[in-house]
Amino acid sequence: MTIEKNNQSKDLYSSQVDIQTKRFFFDIKENHKGRYLRITEQSGGRSSIVVPIEGLSEFENQIKLVIDKSVE
Repeated sequence: MTIEKNNQSKDLYSSQVDIQTKRFFFDIKENHKGRYLRITEQSGGRSSIVVPIEGLSEFENQIKLVIDKSVE
């Protein structure tokens, strides 16, 4: 009997940026549920958020609003 692992993800694109003492990883991945963006912060420990690809436009809009408010 063969058991297929559905929880494995495939890496599609990766980038990183260093800001002060933190490193941020931006990874586009795909698994059995679909494509998603994983943003991981590394500074001592690691923490991540996951955004489904279908939500990236709204996520981008909210980031832009926060950036605009931060410079007021």
